Amino acid sequence: MIMRALAIGAVAGALVVGGTAAAHAVTTSTKLSNGTLSFTAVDGSAVNGDSSVFFASTAYKKTGGSTVSVRLEMITKDGRFGSGDAYKSVSAGQNVITQWGGISKSYYASDCKATGSMWATGSVYYTPTVHFC
Repeated sequence: MIMRALAIGAVAGALVVGGTAAAHAVTTSTKLSNGTLSFTAVDGSAVNGDSSVFFASTAYKKTGGSTVSVRLEMITKDGRFGSGDAYKSVSAGQNVITQWGGISKSYYASDCKATGSMWATGSVYYTPTVHFC
């Protein structure tokens, strides 16, 4: 299942709503040999008072190595979500982020858990799973 990403702003890989970091956001990350893959999720009740939705972002900060094409995704027990623009080219010193906004918890993450993932050069990398509500 692929959903189109909704950009709602980012600062250093954190989920941002209205110009400030979202309260009660849960972030996890995985250190890779040439960068860091991170994932942030937050219950909608902390963002806009809507407890039926959640917001999430997957980010990759590349710190070394050659340029690669990456696809950032989010995985829940009810689906896998990728960006509508698919692969992004990223070089050392660059950050890429894909964000999802207003996703139905009951339909797509009924257990309130999600994981970030990245496809890069024939490999898949994952963040630890977060529990966001």
